[in-house]
Parts: sequence; structure tokens; C-alpha cells
Amino acid sequence: MDYKLTRHPNHTVEVTAELDAEAVERERKSIVNSFRRKARVPGFRPGKAPESAIRARFSSDIKAELSEHLASLLLRHVFDSEEGLEPITRPRLGDLEFGDDGGFHLSAEMEVRPRYELPAVEEAELPEVTLDVSEAEIDQELAKVAEENATWEPADDAQAADGMLVQADLHGEMEDSEEEPYLEQNARFVLGDDSVPEQINEALQGAAVGEQRTAERRFPDDDENAARAGKTVRYEIDVKSLKRKLVPPVDDELARTVGLDSLEQLRERIAEALARNKRAQRRETWRRAVLDHLQTGLDDGELPPSLVQAAVREDLNRFAYSMAMQGLAPDSDEVDWQQMAARFEPGARRRVLDELVLDQLAEAWEIGEREAEVDAYIAMEAGRLGLPAAEHKANLAKEGKLDSLRHSAVISATIDEMIRRAGGEVD
Repeated sequence: MDYKLTRHPNHTVEVTAELDAEAVERERKSIVNSFRRKARVPGFRPGKAPESAIRARFSSDIKAELSEHLASLLLRHVFDSEEGLEPITRPRLGDLEFGDDGGFHLSAEMEVRPRYELPAVEEAELPEVTLDVSEAEIDQELAKVAEENATWEPADDAQAADGMLVQADLHGEMEDSEEEPYLEQNARFVLGDDSVPEQINEALQGAAVGEQRTAERRFPDDDENAARAGKTVRYEIDVKSLKRKLVPPVDDELARTVGLDSLEQLRERIAEALARNKRAQRRETWRRAVLDHLQTGLDDGELPPSLVQAAVREDLNRFAYSMAMQGLAPDSDEVDWQQMAARFEPGARRRVLDELVLDQLAEAWEIGEREAEVDAYIAMEAGRLGLPAAEHKANLAKEGKLDSLRHSAVISATIDEMIRRAGGEVD
């Protein structure tokens, strides 16, 4: 068997390979004998037809099966001969030809997993990350708990101001547009919140219940929705009610509201949660620092296209899901999906490069399957869902998610080992 391997950019390889006539005929005889054992030929008992009759009667079928078999045989030989050559896409077969001399020739192209020359992990510098939890941080979280347990009291005799809950009917109409006017009754929003367009926020300052205010908003010329780019929408806003937020004091009663006995116990729980978050943030900071060190000189512009495309698709699917959760149709003309894909691509490329490097480390360090960790995670999830752990695991297997969980466990263990080798602590 002779072959030639040509490497192209983006980790694509082209293979041309040949098999001589003697080897081809040997494989053909094997396939003919296989047909002979199973075929029924008139005038002959099963399995007793002469080889010449089998070749004549099943000529096209034999040729097709032989061609597929020889292609597999040649490619397997190439993969076995080239150390570290790991295809990540199915070979795209080109020429599959039988020569006049009886030999066989093929060409194929495929993407292969990159193999990088990485610097020593031990040379990475880990930035200082404090795990100390300050009283100020605890107080800040306590203020958030109080905000989350705030109530609203009617304030219909007041004037609208930032922080007040407004209930209003909104009527919006866009200039030079054939779209139906926008109408939302009993819309509720907090004045001054980032989600409220600044033009509406400004227009409602000082408004009273029963009053109508107007606001105009001009969309930028390069707005991602071409239908509204450069156009102005005019809103009419009828104020129906106002409410003022009442934030409870930070005391024992607040602690009892969230199921604890005292403010001191609430402070302790918050301190524990902040400490866990800081440890997780430190791990992520160190993960990024070591990967940046390992990727010195690597170009995320040269990655297998299939992996990048798959990562971008994941981002687009998540974006479409978030749209659906907000009641927006993913097939809306307002979304330029090509533009969204271009926006997601840089982050997708970084994730792909990270995973390729971590996979390579996992293999080099022989980090095997972490079935115990996977089972523990599945048991936790099963408890949350109210299912037996075995049933939940079987469901994950049926949905094709179990292998992904196992891979994630290996990657997590690899990150821990990477941090240890760089001199960091792992919880």
C-alpha cells in the first residue's frame, strides 16, 4: 500500500493512496466468496455456484462493496501508519478508481485533531487572588437580600421618579413603516431601570397618575434590525398607577423571612456563599491564566472548521432559546443570523482552542474517566428532579448526554491538575 499525506491550513489533510492489483484481487476474492455463501443462483444449490457465475451475476454489487472495503482498508492503513493522526470528520471521499492494471486508487480529505507543541505548565504565572470576605461585601449582599424582599405600596398621589414602579398603557408608532402600531396595556416597569429606554424614562419624570406623556426614540442607522434602522418611533404613555418600593430593614426579621433564625446566621450563610464564589472565581482566573500561557503562539484563526461551526451553532441555539423564553420568534425577520454568527465566532474560537488544549493535556497526563464524579452529579440531579439515580442516568444515555457529562468530568479533572502543576491550590 502506497499513500501520500498532504496537510492543508485549518488542520485539513488530503490523502491519496493506491493498492496494487494483487492485493485488490485478494480482497475481491474474499468478497466474492462472501457473496457465494449467501447468494442464490438458479441451477445451483446455495453456496455451490461457481465463482465465475457469482462474478457475472453480482458484478456491480461486488464492485461497489469492494470499492467501499478498499477505501476503508487504505484509510485504516494511513491512520495506523501516521502517529497522532486523529480524524474529527468523516473522510470526504473523492476519486475511487480501479485502474487498467487492476489496482485501486483513492483520494480523500478530512479534518484532523491538532497536536500542539505546548510550553511547560509549570512555567505559568498564577495571579494573586484573595479569598478574604470583607464585612463590606457581606453588607452589600445583605442589601441585595433586603431589595429582593422589598414590597410595593401605592403612591398614586406622588409624582413619578426613578425607582418607582409605573403601570402604564404604551402606544408606539414608527415613522414610514407599514408595521402595525405597538400597543401594550398595563405595562409595568421600574423607572430608571436599564431596561427602560432613556427617552421614556426622561418623559415620565414628574408625571402623575392619569397624565399622558410622549417620547420619541430614534434607532441608530446601523441598528441590527434593518427595518427600523434610522427611523423614529413615537410613544404615547398613559400613566395608570404608581408604586413606591419599601425595602425592609436589615435585621433578625429579614433573616426569618428567608428561613433563618437571626441576622447573625444570615451573615454567616452569606459569608460562606461569598467564600465559595471567590474560590470558584479564583479557579476560573487561574484556568484562564494557564491556558493563555499554554496558547502563546497558537492562532485561533487556524482551527478545524467543523469544530468552530459546531461551537457557533451552540451559541446560536442558546440565543434562539433565550428569544423564545422572551416570547420572540427565532425565525423573526428582525434577527440577522449571519450577523449574529459573526458576533459569536470569536468567543466560539476561543472555546474550541481551550478544549483542544485541555483534551491534549488529558491524554498526555492519562486522565481517565471519572465515573464516580459523574455518578455523584447524576445522583444530585436525580434528587432535584425526584427520580431514581439509575433512571436519570438511563434517560441521559438515551438523550445522548451521558458521554458529554463524562467528557466534562475529564476536562474538569484536567483543569485541576493543570492548576496544581502551575503551583495553585485546588479545593
